[in-house]
Amino acid sequence: MFDAVAVAACSIATHKMEAVMVGQISVPMVKGYDFGVGADLTSGSPMARVVEGERSGVDGAHGTTVSFELRRTQTTAELEEALGINVEASLGCAAFGSGMSARFSFAKSSKIQSSSLFMALVARVGLEFLSIDEPALTSDAVTLVDNQSQFAQRFGNMFVRGVTRGGLFLGVLRIETSGSEEAQDISAALQGTYGMFSAEAEANISKVQKDHRSEISYLMYHEGGPTDLPVGDPNDPLQLLRNANLFLESFQARPEEVSVAYEATLAPITIARGPFPPNAADIEHAQDVIQFCARRRSAMLDQLNLLQHITDQPSRFVFSDEGQNEAIVAAASATASDLDLIAACASRAMNNPAKAKMPVDFAAEQGAEFPKAILPPLPSPASRRDVSGVYRHVTEGVGEANWILTPDGGNSYHAQEQGIGNAQGSAAFMENDNRLVIEFVASGGTTGATGVYDWTLDASLGAGEGTLTFHTGGDGRVHDSRLIRIQDLPGAG
Repeated sequence: MFDAVAVAACSIATHKMEAVMVGQISVPMVKGYDFGVGADLTSGSPMARVVEGERSGVDGAHGTTVSFELRRTQTTAELEEALGINVEASLGCAAFGSGMSARFSFAKSSKIQSSSLFMALVARVGLEFLSIDEPALTSDAVTLVDNQSQFAQRFGNMFVRGVTRGGLFLGVLRIETSGSEEAQDISAALQGTYGMFSAEAEANISKVQKDHRSEISYLMYHEGGPTDLPVGDPNDPLQLLRNANLFLESFQARPEEVSVAYEATLAPITIARGPFPPNAADIEHAQDVIQFCARRRSAMLDQLNLLQHITDQPSRFVFSDEGQNEAIVAAASATASDLDLIAACASRAMNNPAKAKMPVDFAAEQGAEFPKAILPPLPSPASRRDVSGVYRHVTEGVGEANWILTPDGGNSYHAQEQGIGNAQGSAAFMENDNRLVIEFVASGGTTGATGVYDWTLDASLGAGEGTLTFHTGGDGRVHDSRLIRIQDLPGAG
């Protein structure tokens, strides 16, 4: 064995000038990865076992690490970073590899764009990190050390040196705001690093819901932890926080049962006295192509998400003419086509490094052009629609009276009834579907009654139809209700 290793060392010296300098990198776990298993530099595909050696943790560091934070996420690239998708890495598998599919699908489905506020809730649990301290080539690898072509086909050029065990939880809150100032206020109120099971995080989210009456929805992704986390109401951000706490709590109660290997550390085979990767120049160029494609993919996803948001929510924007909307639809289609070409270009670089080309040249080879998308002038955000004023409601089985709505910040209003129960409460206007909701407490003839009016207003916001539902003090029925705006607020100019 000593002589064989000596031969390997000579082979390394012979090929040293061909080496591609690649350091260790952490990537999501891929099925087939295990300690000492080889991996392909560009695709991240698992190969045959190439390295052996004792695995251990760091002396005196056998504990668990836990992090829990809520932070603003403004681009797809920032969300990818939270998911461990390393766009800047020199390995294709860190941005396009097979272990990325689930995480990238989540990032894509989150539809990050600049017109809405996005907050990422990230929780990580790391058990003791294990790695191979003194990697050495297996006997099978040593027998092929002089045949670099066969060596690379069988073992690749990287190997799994370490494994991070524990779990990853990521939730994305999407909050519709009336403008950049409100978005900044909400972000400042929520953003921060919290301790496990922090009551402060719940209090901050509850306060934002109460103060801003913004429309909030969430998406959730996790690796490890309980398999039965409830989805619940997708519009209740406190459910997301509860799930994050359940995720963390499971590692306190039964860490070995709920933990998974969610991240692998890949190292070049060269540190185990193995051969350097073949065709170094081709591989280095392929890495440049993959890195460029990864950056462009993230930026183009942000662009596509914004264009689709504008076409999906036209009432939130002011268009200069009909042609502007058509131009945005066309730009969205062209951006989707550019993303398809980016994926094909990266796939070529990963699977055939010798034929890797940058997207412009790759497109020309395919008889296409890149980029196709030209971003047109974008419409300006519409001013927040104000529903303050005096409204007359006629409610079946209850009567008719006026509601006076006074601005209370954002899409929230103070509501005062004149007539019937002289109720008062808070009103919220949901711009997405023109819903006006009043939660009230009545006095006068129906002392102690509480309930909610829920109307859908017409496009002019001048009239609407809906229902009244009593929480307490009513007859238990749902009453039909009609609403009409009768005047502006007294004294409003």
